[in-house]
Amino acid sequence: MTTYQPLVKSVVLSTQTKNNDSELVQLIVTLQDATQLRLIRGDGIKSITRLLSIPCPICRKDFYCKCFDRFVEEIDGQVEEKDWK
Repeated sequence: MTTYQPLVKSVVLSTQTKNNDSELVQLIVTLQDATQLRLIRGDGIKSITRLLSIPCPICRKDFYCKCFDRFVEEIDGQVEEKDWK
């Protein structure tokens, strides 16, 4: 059994909100296998949700699942601010 390894292909800035001393950023991340995710960063919190454009490549479900929760740090580590378009 092979394990899933997400590889970030592109990143698009969706929204960026700045308050007094906090910032919330939402990014649309496209992986090498065409899976699209919404990565949310703010105040040290990171979360990820899969956009429902194709079934989940891990569990093959066609609805919201939590499969990518375990890859938040790995995917976030591949996202550089200079890559945002």
